[in-house]
Amino acid sequence: MSSPATTETAERGWAPTGRTVATICAVGILVVGQLYVVLPVLGDLAAEWGTSRAAATWTTTAFGLAYGAGFLVTGPLSDRWGRRPVIVGGLAATTLSTLVVIAAPSLSAGLAARVVQGLTASFFAPAAFAYLAERIAPRRRVLALTCLTSSFLGAGVIAQVLAQLVDDAFGWRAVFVAGAVAFAISALVSLVVLEPGADRNASAGSAFTAFAALLRVPRLALLYASCLAILGSFVGIYTGVQLAPPDGVGTSSAALLALRASAIPAMIAIPLLATRLATINPERRLITALTVAGATAAIAAVPLGGIWVATWLFVFVAAIAVAAPAAVQAIATHAGPARGTATALYTFTLFLGASAGPQLTNLVAHHGFPTVSLTIATLALTGATLAFASTKTPTP
Repeated sequence: MSSPATTETAERGWAPTGRTVATICAVGILVVGQLYVVLPVLGDLAAEWGTSRAAATWTTTAFGLAYGAGFLVTGPLSDRWGRRPVIVGGLAATTLSTLVVIAAPSLSAGLAARVVQGLTASFFAPAAFAYLAERIAPRRRVLALTCLTSSFLGAGVIAQVLAQLVDDAFGWRAVFVAGAVAFAISALVSLVVLEPGADRNASAGSAFTAFAALLRVPRLALLYASCLAILGSFVGIYTGVQLAPPDGVGTSSAALLALRASAIPAMIAIPLLATRLATINPERRLITALTVAGATAAIAAVPLGGIWVATWLFVFVAAIAVAAPAAVQAIATHAGPARGTATALYTFTLFLGASAGPQLTNLVAHHGFPTVSLTIATLALTGATLAFASTKTPTP
């Protein structure tokens, strides 16, 4: 017998919360995980392509830049074509683009393949955010959006752990073969689980005009700038773990796997606190979370061993998991009727930061993990300062 909540949701025409959120979040981990799967295999890629591990980090940047830039196109396309067709079509295309990475004979070819993979993967996030905002019952919407943003962050840890396990057992190419299979399955599951929407007649061109309008609002411009620090600091510190492992961790696969896995509980805990966190003003949450992330990154710079770093990395990841949904909620609050376009621009800045993070780490990694950690702390605190400045700027 259906529960009252289930019946109420069905009567109002909302999509079923459980299977919808579970499906979209699982696919979100897979899609965003492609940004991170190269981190554990940087050494293998460098050896395969005859280059350095530092140069191989550009495979993360290439994907992230294409992924983020793609949102500026795929967000408006989902307004015009509908959410489900864009999600399913993008997943099918990413099945093929993921296989292309395997065939790359050199770094330059690998970078080109990752750009294509990033572009096809970019069809997912804007359409997924919009689908949840439109099809999930209002009283469950904050939870759904928090779960989705947490899945994006969780991908940074889960994808690295799985990629390292697969790489250790079968080699780096198997990481991308497994990803392609998972994308094909995800396309079929999404086709079944997601519901078709009404025909859309929105002009894709009108969304591009809205991008410029949003950035002309000082408060929103500052919030978008602060978003660069969210995934920028997250990807940056994990790149540092790979390029300049902390004292007491070493370079063994087991030690690096344990350090990455130590943050997984934080990704699980934050969505469970979504209802309570939603009672706090989103800008205050964003400022506080980025401040905590900066402080914990600075503390992790103290060379007191692997357990010390793992403990503060756990707190750092939890803070980033709070910051991401707070940022999108703060932006939506001030975006007015342009919320869909505002969300696409949010995801663009989020992953633009993720693309810059590895290169920022590259600049300082030769000085060791403490320098990396302090650099990331500065980035996170700069983001907090920008978010705070946004609260002092009036919204027209």
